[in-house]
Amino acid sequence: MTFALVLAVALAGVSPTQAPPPQAPAAVAPGVAQAGPGDMWLVIYSVMPDKGPQFEALARQVREALARSPQEVRQAQARDLRIHRSALPAHDGKLMYFLQIAALTGDADRSGFDALIDAVLPEQATALKKQLEGALDPANPSGNTYLINVR
Repeated sequence: MTFALVLAVALAGVSPTQAPPPQAPAAVAPGVAQAGPGDMWLVIYSVMPDKGPQFEALARQVREALARSPQEVRQAQARDLRIHRSALPAHDGKLMYFLQIAALTGDADRSGFDALIDAVLPEQATALKKQLEGALDPANPSGNTYLINVR
């Protein structure tokens, strides 16, 4: 055992041969999503080759609506929202976009532009979702991945 490790263990009040007591997980009510600092949604979109500009315009419109929202949580999402495009197209020419957004709303079951459009542009939701659907590859629907910060 190194000196630094012995010192850290001693300062923590644990003998070098004794494992620290396990930490009990925090109680979470069933069905309640908790998002901690660094937790986020990553949504992957496969976009038709000629629809990249349309998709990017929609992304800007959603970000601007989030920024104008009176809700602080939506404004925070606008500040942290990132759109990434793969530098190279897929083998079939489709464009890959990645929406990265903080999981601040408690929407554990869904995220992405469909949920954001419903939240901040409800009057235009039907038209915008149709526009979004027209830009996406129908054979490869988007996929949501909820990422939890590993501490």
